[in-house]
Amino acid sequence: MISLVDPQNWLYIAALTTVMLGGTTVIVTLTNRTTTAAIHGLRGELSGRIDALGGEVNGRIDALSGRIDGLQGEMNARFAAVDVRFSALEHRIDNLDRDVSALIKRALDS
Repeated sequence: MISLVDPQNWLYIAALTTVMLGGTTVIVTLTNRTTTAAIHGLRGELSGRIDALGGEVNGRIDALSGRIDGLQGEMNARFAAVDVRFSALEHRIDNLDRDVSALIKRALDS
């Protein structure tokens, strides 16, 4: 059986500890790099999706703005038509008022 002296035992313990710490360092470093790369990839993907959603929302807002402008034009046209009808009605009521006044004046004068 091989017998080891005390310094050899310490040397083997130190070598084993160095290998274990080195392996742990490599694993931690690789895990850190992988995690960082994954985070950057997700950041880019999310940024792209957010930009796409922003464009879609802006497009929908522009479409709604166009529809509102169209409805505003339609409402203005309808109000203009109602104003014309009210003007005609007002003119007819004025004529009716004049005719009734003339009839009453004629009836009272006779």
